[in-house]
Amino acid sequence: MEDYRAELRRQVRLGDIATGEAAGACLPGLLRRLAHHEARAGAAPHPFRLYHLWRRNSLRRQVADARWHVEQGRAARLGELASRR
Repeated sequence: MEDYRAELRRQVRLGDIATGEAAGACLPGLLRRLAHHEARAGAAPHPFRLYHLWRRNSLRRQVADARWHVEQGRAARLGELASRR
């Protein structure tokens, strides 16, 4: 039973590391798109402002999630298994 738990922890750790690396690779693009939508926030015609508001909020959530996954990957790489959300 202990071998199963150790193997499961190892697999979770490897998954966290891989997810953190993937999120780290996506983060610059997400930040670039967020900056683009924030820069054009007031310039959009009225019907499109709701779209830009939704898009900015969506990108902010994605950036926060990517940063969290990067931190989880960093913690897993250092050997400490952080708790899931």
